[in-house]
Parts: sequence; C-alpha cells; structure tokens
Amino acid sequence: MIGGFTFLVFVFDSMLSCVGVSFPFKSMFAFSLQCFQSLQEKVKQDGKVVKQEVKEREVVETQINSVKSWVQETKEYLGNPTIEIDAQLEELKVLLTETAHHRQNMEKMAEEQKNKYLVALDLGTIHDQIQDKVKEVEQSKAMSQEFSRQIQKIAKDLTTILTKLRAKTDDLVQLLGEELDGCNLKLMELDEAIQKFSEQNGQLGKPLAKKIGKLTELHQQTVRQAENRISKLSQAAFHLEEYNEMLGLILKWIERAKVLVHGKIVWNSASQLREQYISHQTMLEESEEIHNDLEAMAEKLQALDSVYLTEKMSQQVVDLGRETEELRQMIKIRLQNLHDAAKDMKKFETELRNLQVALEQAQTTLTSPEVGRLSLKEQLSHRQHLLSEMESLKPKVQAVQICQSALRIPEDAVTSLPLCHAALRLQEEASRLQHTAIQQCNIMQAPTELFSIHQ
Repeated sequence: MIGGFTFLVFVFDSMLSCVGVSFPFKSMFAFSLQCFQSLQEKVKQDGKVVKQEVKEREVVETQINSVKSWVQETKEYLGNPTIEIDAQLEELKVLLTETAHHRQNMEKMAEEQKNKYLVALDLGTIHDQIQDKVKEVEQSKAMSQEFSRQIQKIAKDLTTILTKLRAKTDDLVQLLGEELDGCNLKLMELDEAIQKFSEQNGQLGKPLAKKIGKLTELHQQTVRQAENRISKLSQAAFHLEEYNEMLGLILKWIERAKVLVHGKIVWNSASQLREQYISHQTMLEESEEIHNDLEAMAEKLQALDSVYLTEKMSQQVVDLGRETEELRQMIKIRLQNLHDAAKDMKKFETELRNLQVALEQAQTTLTSPEVGRLSLKEQLSHRQHLLSEMESLKPKVQAVQICQSALRIPEDAVTSLPLCHAALRLQEEASRLQHTAIQQCNIMQAPTELFSIHQ
C-alpha cells in the first residue's frame, strides 16, 4: 500500500514538470501527501491497538461474567444448603478456596487493566460470607456432636439400669429410682435443647430428633421394666418374709433336736425313761412339720427365682433337709431305745417290788413279838412254816436277776443304776432272812426234841 502511494506521487510530480509547474508548488504538494501518508499510517496503527483492546476487554468481560455467575450460585447455595453437613462443610471449604482463587485473579486482572471492577468487591463479600458460613456450620456440627454424645450417655445409663432390672440379685433393696429420675430430667432438658437447635438447623436437627425419639422409647421401656420389677419385688418380699419365718422355726427345731439327741439319757427308772420317750416322740412329730416347711421353702424359692439369686438359698434348703433327716433318724433310734428300756425297766421294777414285799412280810413274821409268846413247839412249827415259805423267795430273786440281765440299756449304765443296787441288797436280805430262819429252827429244834423225849 505504501509503495503504491509513493509511485503515484512520482507520476504526479512528472506530470507537473511537463506542464511547467514551479518547484514551490510541487514541494507543498509533496508535503501534503507526506502528511496524509503519516496520518494514514497512524490511523492504521491506532486501529490495531483498539482492536487488541476490544479483544482483551471481551476476554475480561467473559471472565467477569463467569465469576459473577459463580458468585450468584454461591450466594444461593449459602442461603439454602441441601447436602449432608459433613459434605456441606467440605463444599464450603472448596468454595472458600475457589473464592480466594477468583479474588486473586480479579485483582491481578484489575492491576493489569488499571481498572477496579466491582466483581472484586463482590468476591471479597462472598469470601467473608463463606468464612462466616464455615464457622456457623462447624459450630452447628460441634453442637450436634455434643447432643449426640449426651444422647449416647443417657442411653448408656438407661441400658445399665435395664441390665440391673433384668438381672437377678441377692439384695431386694435397690436404689434405681433416683437414677431413673435423673435420666428422665436429663432427657427432658436435652429434648428441649434439640428442638430449639432444630429450628435453626433443620438438616442437623432431623437425625437428632430421630435419636431423641429412640431414646424416649428406651426410657419408656426402662420405666415399664422398673414398674414390673417393683411389682415382682413386692411379691418376692412377701415370699421372702414367709421363707425367713419358716427358716427361723427350722433352725430353732434343729437347735433343740441337737440338744436332745446329744443329751445323756437318764436310765434310773421306768418313769424317767417314759418322760424322755415322750419328749423324743414330740420332737419326732414336730419334724413332720419341718419336712412340710422345707417343701414350702423350696416352692418359695421358685417364686423368688425370677428376681432373686437363689442358688445359696437352694443349697441352704438342701443342707437343712439333710441335717433334719439325720436328726430324725437319731431321734428314732433313741426313741426305740427308750421304748425298750422303759419296757424292761418297768418289768424289772415290778419283780423288784414283788421281792421287796415278800421280804418285808417274811421279816415281819420272823420278828413278830406274838411268835415269842407261843410254846416252843408252836414256835418251831411256825419257824419251819416260815422257812418253807422262804423257799418261794428264790423264784422271785431269780426273776429279778433275769429282768436285770435282760435290761436293754448300756452296760456301763447298769452298774450305776440305783435299782440294780436295790436288787442286790434285796437278794442279800433274802439270803440273810433265810439263814436266820434256818438258825432259829435249828436252835429251837433241839429243846423241842428233848422236851418230847421227857414226855
């Protein structure tokens, strides 16, 4: 283009020379053409600059519009987040990074273009909003976690109480009411706090509301279990009271029975043996009631088994049953021994009285003063008759000896019995009286025979 313009100037200058135009005019014309040429060149250059600037401005506007769209979308998201809290927090952190990146690009672009764009201010504002939202979400999340921790703590306490209520125990007195009331108070306060929290944090409040609902169900279940437990404990207390009453009676019987069976039997007389027999018989009859009480105690333990640890008590009933049965057998053995000894002793006492009566009669006859007033012959006859009667003492003495030998009592007790000593004394008295009667007969027989010869 420049070369063609120069060629035109050359041609035009040659034409002027041919027609006789002067040099000043030619020079002025050339100068004008040169000025035009310079202006034309400047216009071309300025056009290129404008085109470049327009192109750059289009790029900038495109970027600005993109950022403005991003800012608008981010504002809408901040106003109504829809995703789960942890994902929301991660998204906010990403948005915060993107905000910083966009802001840095806008500031760089503004610096390059020597122009401050309003989008940079919007980016600063959205950056602050995202930071505030991050803090808000983190705080809400922390509160939600704290609520969850409190819910877990109350659930754990309720579960512990439930475990205690369902478990058997060896102590019917339980102080679980205060613990349950404490859980109820905490649950009410927590429920109110979560409701207020849910009003401002709907997304976080929903799962908390479900958890608090389940916790309320667990609390109601625990309350029902506690009421059922109280009812069972009340019934168990009644059964336990009856159990302890029967236990006391059995222990007292065992104590008296031990004293009885380990006591020393008094063998002195049939009446004493009979009294001891009666006491043993009474104790044995009472043992029948003890057996019934032990069966009733076993039934009481079955009623207590649902709420009470009855292993030790069951073993106690078994041990008491074994001990009472051992004592019963010992009482039966002693009862039979007393029965036999009383029977033998009564017979022994009867034979001993018979011997004693016969000896007393013989002694009375032998020492009677009326006999001394008779004649010698009559006295001799009387003494001989008495001597023949004394022969009847021998069977009585033998009967006493037989009964004494047949006594079913311990041998060491026989030697110390007063009746045995009395029997020995009567036997000796019988021998002495018989010997005395024989001597008197012999003494009186000689004078009587001499008197008969003289006559």
